[in-house]
Amino acid sequence: MKKKIFVNPAIYAVFILAVVGSVKLIERLVTTKEYVNSSQEIASYFFTAAMLFAVYWIGKDIIRPIPLSYDNNEIIIKRYFKNDITLNYKDIVKAEYYNRYMRLIIHAKDKKYKFSFVMNTSEFKKVLSKKVKNTDF
Repeated sequence: MKKKIFVNPAIYAVFILAVVGSVKLIERLVTTKEYVNSSQEIASYFFTAAMLFAVYWIGKDIIRPIPLSYDNNEIIIKRYFKNDITLNYKDIVKAEYYNRYMRLIIHAKDKKYKFSFVMNTSEFKKVLSKKVKNTDF
């Protein structure tokens, strides 16, 4: 039976708050006519740009769900507009998981696959540690 890896649902609330905050910052930037001095105006432009970049950085990983399922024989990465990728455990050179960032990185012979904000990976890490020689968990 294929098992799936999921995105941590707490990141969705962070993303929604960041989008609302960005909209409020842009609204304030457009409607405010008077600033105390020009440095306050420049700082608000920089803060708005930084907030928009943060929303983009979080959003690029959570807009599309993690298309990863696995069993004891292979890993299937679902690609939405291309053919699905099937990786045998023999094709994987190295597997890394960073608990602090909830990031899973799989190095295959030809490409590197990154998955962010993953959770429920304990069984998957056990399977990877048995099947892949070079693991970093």
